[in-house]
Amino acid sequence: MAMLEPHVPNTIETILDTRAVNPEQVLDLRRTVWPDGRICRREAELLFEINDTLEKVCGEWRDFFAEAMVAHLIEQAAPRGYVGEDDATWFRNRVLADGKIKGETELETLLQLLEKATDAPESLEVLALEVVKDAVLNGDHVLLGNTALVPGELGDPEVALLRRVLYAKAAGRSEAISRAEAELLCDLNDATLGADNASSWSALFVNALSNYLLVHSGYEPPSRERMKQVDRWLNQPTDGLAGFGRRMASGVANLGHTLQSMDIFGTDTPMESVYRSRLEAESAGCRIAERVDADEAAWLVQRIDRDGSLSVNEAALLHFLKASGLPLDASLEPMMARI
Repeated sequence: MAMLEPHVPNTIETILDTRAVNPEQVLDLRRTVWPDGRICRREAELLFEINDTLEKVCGEWRDFFAEAMVAHLIEQAAPRGYVGEDDATWFRNRVLADGKIKGETELETLLQLLEKATDAPESLEVLALEVVKDAVLNGDHVLLGNTALVPGELGDPEVALLRRVLYAKAAGRSEAISRAEAELLCDLNDATLGADNASSWSALFVNALSNYLLVHSGYEPPSRERMKQVDRWLNQPTDGLAGFGRRMASGVANLGHTLQSMDIFGTDTPMESVYRSRLEAESAGCRIAERVDADEAAWLVQRIDRDGSLSVNEAALLHFLKASGLPLDASLEPMMARI
């Protein structure tokens, strides 16, 4: 544990000594580390040190810890809302410092980062899915907050957690399932065969896998670096919004001859290029969505044949694809004949 700064109140030392925190102490911590409305890296590290020590927590602590990390990694980011690779690596290393995510607090924080970020590295999303999968298989009811958890069995609470991860806002791709996500779901399906899983698991499996196979997410949110360029452009005194206003005023004053010879909006400004890219991607996506192409079909055949058998959920997925009436690659025909 790092040495505490002299100004840190005795409350923190008491928490570290007793390995427990109560609502009153959480309020004191809020006053200590959040007086300026910001959470610096040193303060974030201190909160992790406290959390690593705790054996008994309260709901107020979980809320405070998650809020602090969201503020540090998302709200204070430049540009706002984007979790960069370096910050994601720092967070991942901190939560895995002892080899695994510690309790509900860190898992809930990870989920909130995914839900509230405009964009975050896919590694964080994969980490969340891996954590839930491993907790289900190992019966870690403390981590998942479900005292009724049966090892190797997917109940409704676990399915709800998976759904939160899969359809989180982060990366702007919440409408489409990625291949990495589909792979993890297939691994979890294989690992829980024969278990008394909730019916909601079958529904999520079929919906998510058919989403991956049939839904094209052509839109990718602008990169963190691209949005930095937009931020710089917006704040330039000779361009950005100020420059736009001057061009508009000039255009109105000389309306008789300017409208034919002057482009008030300029060409290819950073902001315009961001939105143009999105429109072009969505337009292209519409042309190739809602069909299973050769690459997707080859992946599906390989996944289903990996263990040499066809599970109930896999059969349900194939039935769904067949009943959809959408174009399916011809390589799927032998597998469809099996159902």
